[in-house]
Amino acid sequence: MNYRDALVFPAKDLGASGAEVIDLNISQKVSRLEMTYKTTKGAQTMSYGTPQNISRIELVDGSTRLHSLTGYENQALAYYSRPGRVMDHGQHIMNLSEVDIYAIDFGRWLWDTELAFDPARFINPQLRITFNEAASTTTSTAGTLEIWARMFDEKEINPIGFLSAVEHYSYTMGAGDSYEQIELPQDKPVRQMLVRANDAGYEPWYSMDEVRFDESTMNKIAFEYTDMEQYYRRMKSQWPLITAQIAVAPGATGETYYVPVTDYYAGMSFMGQGGTEEVYVTAASGRGGQLALDSTTTNNILGVLFGYLPWHCFQFPMGLKDEIDDWYDPAGKKPRLRLRVNTTGGTGQVVLEELHRY
Repeated sequence: MNYRDALVFPAKDLGASGAEVIDLNISQKVSRLEMTYKTTKGAQTMSYGTPQNISRIELVDGSTRLHSLTGYENQALAYYSRPGRVMDHGQHIMNLSEVDIYAIDFGRWLWDTELAFDPARFINPQLRITFNEAASTTTSTAGTLEIWARMFDEKEINPIGFLSAVEHYSYTMGAGDSYEQIELPQDKPVRQMLVRANDAGYEPWYSMDEVRFDESTMNKIAFEYTDMEQYYRRMKSQWPLITAQIAVAPGATGETYYVPVTDYYAGMSFMGQGGTEEVYVTAASGRGGQLALDSTTTNNILGVLFGYLPWHCFQFPMGLKDEIDDWYDPAGKKPRLRLRVNTTGGTGQVVLEELHRY
């Protein structure tokens, strides 16, 4: 076989919270690391989205960060990089399993022969997963992690490097109309940038209104968007619509659920299982991915979600995504990002997916 899937970390209940460190004792080149985190849901309602359970996913070699994202950022990057894919099982029903998928994509696509992770190039590569099984739903239990490596087997490749995704900046957003100036690194070509503007229950442009990217203190302005709602509307012609399955049981008293799509008009369509159901969102919309649902009975309900802006993240492409030589080279340009917020509160984060050359 040219390729194989290897179980590098068998399913293990990690306990309530902490950090799991896994040595990557593998010799073959890796196209993708895929992680699943499964909990037993203790209540119908949710306090946060399920990626709240995974506060950090890191691939490190000593003190060098090769991948470092929150669970939200990791899934958001996958939604932008893998059109038409979903990153969770969608089942959010009490006493049943709730499963999220996280991945480190080292190539532009699965089995990319130019970009792949070569463990032999590093001294002691390790995965570090920081978790809390009850962060999303406070009564959840049995948080189980499993990790697979999708590796090149009999096919010999000579990759030039791999994609490295790192959160370079995180801050608590200040007062309305305030600016945050962020100096970006200059050492690696950038394939794409994500800016996360998270305030629970609100669409991202409610929190962040302006994004400007300039070089050498405005010697050149690569882009400046002064209305992020309008930017989102324009990008709907380029970003694929996210669609995902969901299964819930809100009942007549109502429950709150958090889902990946976070634009104001995040949509949903539901059908009762085992009986007639009338389901509705008790708010004006599902803005910010927060669904306050009521239904006529306690039957399970199966539905489809659709929308944009995964986990409050805007994407900024930095070149043709499949052309390595076309990606943004920041060397010597002193790139800087300026973010202007709309309202007080919330969290802003900046993620760069960069080319790490061997």
